[in-house]
Amino acid sequence: MGTLKTVRRYLSNPFVWAGLVSLGAVSALVYLVVNVWVMPAFTRHDVSVTVPDVINSSEREARASLESAALQVETVILRKPNLPRDVVIDQNPPPFAEVKPGRRVYLTINTGDTTTVVVPRVESFGIRQAQNMLMQADLIVGSVQPDSIPSVYKDIITQQDPPAGQRVAPGTTVHLLFGTGLGATNVLVPDVSGMHPDDARILLLDMRLRSIVIDDTHDDSLRIVTQSPAAGTSVREGYEVRLFLRDPDTEDVAQ
Repeated sequence: MGTLKTVRRYLSNPFVWAGLVSLGAVSALVYLVVNVWVMPAFTRHDVSVTVPDVINSSEREARASLESAALQVETVILRKPNLPRDVVIDQNPPPFAEVKPGRRVYLTINTGDTTTVVVPRVESFGIRQAQNMLMQADLIVGSVQPDSIPSVYKDIITQQDPPAGQRVAPGTTVHLLFGTGLGATNVLVPDVSGMHPDDARILLLDMRLRSIVIDDTHDDSLRIVTQSPAAGTSVREGYEVRLFLRDPDTEDVAQ
């Protein structure tokens, strides 16, 4: 009976109801802020671009069209004499697909050249898929070993030798390294703002960190203007630091 009286007393207290209403209002406000503004801004779920149709375009035309749509480009070379030459014969993602800005688009281009082959880029692919890509290019898969530098992406190819884009004789052996997951040791992310992307990559690798350049347009004058995570952040070895570029001349004009 004493407990029931206590409950009734609390329920009849206007300050209790006012507190509950205030708590509910604050909770609803936090929910709206997080779900309507914070999360969309962080995940960019509502931001997308349409992949242009570059089938039958030359590599230069296709690259220009995709980069103008804020997309990255990777080429896969075939050497089939019975297919159209020096044009895009396939693309992935397909034309008119809706993707996030900065997404990598893979273009299949047939050179028809049967004297040499171009080593395909197999980094960022799984081990089995990378092996299949090399065999399809008439190359031999050599050693497949764990990378000494940790990587957030386990069992994903992190390095290849010879590198992607190099022309070699059919039957050349390509050696692969793959990621083993993040390391157990934490390191502080260095400040790479103002650096050339290649120099930043070297510095980060020296600290056993990996990196990815966002909106890389192959313009050698571009420098890093911001990074994520920020300098001084403690992360585990192998963590991937995102590097963002902008033309320094453009910045000077804006000022």
